[in-house]
Amino acid sequence: MKSNDTWLNILVSYAYIGNNKMFTEQTMSLSQQGIINCMIDSGAFTLFNSKQDLKFLTLDNYCDYILKHGHNVEKYVMLDVIGNHSKSKANYETMLQRGLDPMFVFTMFDNDYSYLQDAVKRNKHVCVAGGVTTKGEWIQKRYQDVYKQTKGNIHALGFVKYPQMLQLPLHSCDSSSWVQSSQKYGNIMYFDNGLKSLDYKAILKGKTKIPFKAQMIFEQLEITPKMFSNIDNHRGSKSIAVLTNLIAYFEYQKFCKRLGLNLFLAVANRQQLTHIIKTNELLENKLTYEIWKKELS
Repeated sequence: MKSNDTWLNILVSYAYIGNNKMFTEQTMSLSQQGIINCMIDSGAFTLFNSKQDLKFLTLDNYCDYILKHGHNVEKYVMLDVIGNHSKSKANYETMLQRGLDPMFVFTMFDNDYSYLQDAVKRNKHVCVAGGVTTKGEWIQKRYQDVYKQTKGNIHALGFVKYPQMLQLPLHSCDSSSWVQSSQKYGNIMYFDNGLKSLDYKAILKGKTKIPFKAQMIFEQLEITPKMFSNIDNHRGSKSIAVLTNLIAYFEYQKFCKRLGLNLFLAVANRQQLTHIIKTNELLENKLTYEIWKKELS
């Protein structure tokens, strides 16, 4: 296992990286260099919801992948079976028999705390499922109950509800909203004691005023009103939102790190990972929207 002391935490899913040699090499190299801290998810949730052909995503293949690359990352997750915690436990035990030490996944309908306690004795890091679809009191109590029973390092899968994520006994969590918010919804994010969101269409129509903090960010990135009004700058992987959202989530990761929570950004391909790394590098020097677009071309 390789745990790097950095706020730049990246989560990769075997569903996306497992069949991609170049993506694997890029990720493992960044982890080996200490540039990122990496966590490998099994891809069980993706497999459950995907209509794509993921025949390679089997327990045997996943075990082989972890045996080859697991030493390069901080932690990796067992391959659970959503909706079947008995099958999940069978998979977990198979991984143990193969000499692996995965994070156990406490699935939503599993209440076998005795088994969970034994798992945490092997690996203090444990995943608690349910955060993607459940954000209310149930899942928050679930995290508290798991911590009381195990005192383990809880990773909240897909749970990034602010400020509760910082008030609960969590060690880490993960989010894919950094990319979904920009490329899927077109929202412009900025960090101001928590993530704030702007609808660029509402701004263009004069329905929303740009807050002072967002104005400062636009000025630093040299985004002029004319550039903001150009609809082409709100499309694709090099949109204004992609850049501002990356900067916002970098601030968010640093903020969480200072408060003892490790926030992982989930990436689905090499382009997303490259955008993260390149943007972080550019932030150390002079970064403008035009420079950023040119560097990523």
